[in-house]
Amino acid sequence: MARAHARRGQTASRPGVVPPPRVARAARGALRPHPIVARSQSLPGPASGPDAEDATSTSSGTREQVVFTREAATGGVSAGSFKLGRAASAARRYFDALNAKDYGAAEVLFSPEGCLLEDLNEPVCFAGRDQVRDYISKTFAGLSEDFFLQEISDGDDACGVTWVNGSKRGATFVRVDRSGRIVYARDLAEPESKPGDAAFSIMKVVLPVLKNLDSTKVTEGWPENDFAGGAGAGGGEAARVVRSFYDHINRKEVDEAMAYFAEDCLYEDLNFPEPYVGKDAVRTLMQKSCDSIPEDLVFCIDDISEGASGVGLTWHLELDGKRFPFSRGCSFYKVKDGQVVYARDLVEPSSKKGKALREEVSFSAASLALFAAAALYTSLLILSPPGFAGVPGEGIFWIKPETLEEVQGLSLYDFFFVLPALKSVGVGVPGMPETLPAYHPVNEALFNFVNAWSLMFYPLLLRDTKSVSLPKTAWWSVQMFLTNAILMPFLALRASNEPTIARVEAARSEGNHGLLSKSFGVVGAVVGLASVFWFALARPELGGDLASRVDYFANYISTDRVAFAFCVDLALYSVWQPYLISEVEKQEGLRPDPLKFVPFFGLAKWLQTSSGLKLFDRDQGT
Repeated sequence: MARAHARRGQTASRPGVVPPPRVARAARGALRPHPIVARSQSLPGPASGPDAEDATSTSSGTREQVVFTREAATGGVSAGSFKLGRAASAARRYFDALNAKDYGAAEVLFSPEGCLLEDLNEPVCFAGRDQVRDYISKTFAGLSEDFFLQEISDGDDACGVTWVNGSKRGATFVRVDRSGRIVYARDLAEPESKPGDAAFSIMKVVLPVLKNLDSTKVTEGWPENDFAGGAGAGGGEAARVVRSFYDHINRKEVDEAMAYFAEDCLYEDLNFPEPYVGKDAVRTLMQKSCDSIPEDLVFCIDDISEGASGVGLTWHLELDGKRFPFSRGCSFYKVKDGQVVYARDLVEPSSKKGKALREEVSFSAASLALFAAAALYTSLLILSPPGFAGVPGEGIFWIKPETLEEVQGLSLYDFFFVLPALKSVGVGVPGMPETLPAYHPVNEALFNFVNAWSLMFYPLLLRDTKSVSLPKTAWWSVQMFLTNAILMPFLALRASNEPTIARVEAARSEGNHGLLSKSFGVVGAVVGLASVFWFALARPELGGDLASRVDYFANYISTDRVAFAFCVDLALYSVWQPYLISEVEKQEGLRPDPLKFVPFFGLAKWLQTSSGLKLFDRDQGT
């Protein structure tokens, strides 16, 4: 819905309300519900000075002249003409640089004295030129579509922009210093999923509950923005109209608020699948929104641009005086004759997965090699028929019922030897049979040894910052069942993954996995030692002496597909373990541990002594 705004902790002030304009107006041409971009709105470049970095400055008093029409805006609702000021010029040049893949030119538009960029589709913000440069080069390098500017407001100190990239629409707010350098930007792209009218029912149920919950852990990560101008920053008719409109919305005065919308307006709330065309449709939306939210939910402006015909806004929600999680947004409003003729509104998603803009698919040589290895592993060990390429046993489509029954039994009754251990001391578990199924101890030992090794990879993967933007917990959860059929594709994605510096720094400050490393290392070591014992001594009535067990093991892995695959897993884990440990050692500045090359127990030891906790940790100086 449309958002009412004020400075953090304060709503729009009553004295700033502009008297509603008269509604009688000349009819405009039909507005397109979905702006269709036929070509880029190619804006003329500003007058260039001798210093390319000062090209956005208007200190000479000159501005770039831009004439907007319906055709030039490629389906938008821009009308009239104005000269681009400092902020609008910087915003236009920024998108031009992205389209040209000239990331150096994009970077120098930001102030070297300090700047903040918030891409609210990302889980972190980007402070300072170094982080901004890193974000720009890693986020936009693979884009296969250009940005097309649809609207840009006439701002000197700040401005708003609406854009489209392929099928994805978005909005950007920009604030500049006196030299025309960007000191603050907020950017948002429309979400993949759009709740639409279902959001109203959800809000009625969820908001009263959330009111009683402590949300500070979520909102305390919001950056302190020293560059924002606040609710009263923007001057000009458009800013006054928008502030007045939201002042009424905050008080749930829908009729008064709608006096500031034109009869033939176009309103795009990109949480809804379709735009709202005409004043009556927008009124219905506003009424539903106000009826669905508590009285003390208010919309607070963080920054607003100046302008006579259009403004950009940044804002957040507050409930009962507290900042509301995942409520920051970015909006654009076009005003003509004292009324809003066009608006676009976006709010940050709760799931931060990036903009999801269309990108050119590109993988490194290491990624392709790992994908190929994963495909070979899966085709040979999981999918191939009996006798194929000398691989023993049957693939998944030919698996024998007794083999499947044993795998299920090992998973249910023998996982990490928990139930046999409890049974041995007379402790029963509800729902478990009185007599547990007994399998050959070699089978049980091999099964649990591989699973214990898979378990210990979890804290290692969590500590790896190269894969920080990948869903590591989800991948590892499946790895516990499918081992290298999952781990190798994950490593392939990791090889081409380029997390931003800000993401890495945030992961290091938030992700303290020391206790997890130690606990998983202890569990893995205990299960590993138990597996060795089980292989050699457990269940003598089934396993016999050690020589008999060794003979059984040799026959087992040469005739059974699952056992053979487990042995391949052990060999591959012996490679991935020292590789990943070495990567984390470099990332965390740890002294290399030579025992990392010892299969299984080297990882168990490393998780104990390189966890970052004092207990058992050795000197970690490099």
